[in-house]
Amino acid sequence: HTHTHTRPPLLPAPPPTACLSRVLKLLPVTMCLCGDDPDPSDPYGQTGRQWETSMLRSCCNNPCGCLLAIPFAPCCACYLRYQAINKDWSKYICCQGLYCRQCTECTDGCAHTCPCPCLCLEVVFCECLAISATRSYVQRERNIQTDPCDNRIIQFNNFCQCLSCICSLLAICINDLADLASFLRLIADIVYCLTQACLQGQTHLELKRHPTAADYGNVISHQPK
Repeated sequence: HTHTHTRPPLLPAPPPTACLSRVLKLLPVTMCLCGDDPDPSDPYGQTGRQWETSMLRSCCNNPCGCLLAIPFAPCCACYLRYQAINKDWSKYICCQGLYCRQCTECTDGCAHTCPCPCLCLEVVFCECLAISATRSYVQRERNIQTDPCDNRIIQFNNFCQCLSCICSLLAICINDLADLASFLRLIADIVYCLTQACLQGQTHLELKRHPTAADYGNVISHQPK
């Protein structure tokens, strides 16, 4: 008489949502870790006038600017840079010389001879840098104070991009992370899209109310509540 031994049923594999839920629980923590204290190296950390609107409120104070920046981010970036340099192409250089200067200085010759095509190439191939450069250029030219909440939003976006990149690299070696990597990539893209829209909406409202730095006079602006 032979006895047949039956194997106990295997435990089902944990669903991808299990790992996903753990990642989502970390999001509020990351917001706390992104400090809003002024950067000691930031010359506009505690001095200067305030933005006409913060990035957090730009969707309410400038809804058209934010909405247009979602599907037409490169076009809006071109327009805002053109307005930021007061429609004077002689002031244009790649990223306004604020980022990766050692890499962009080789484009100075083209920027002076054909600035418009160079700007189009900049916003297509370096969209995030182009958008940030315009905002930083406006802030420096007009002596605008850095908003702590803006720093948190930008840092959270950077965290999402880094997390997505790390998970995508791990998914190359660990197949079980493929679904999670795809989800995080989607979340990171959405966060970036909304962040750049709020950033461009903020810059647009500033340029709309004060086309040039001389339009402020001696009045220190305050953000609407």
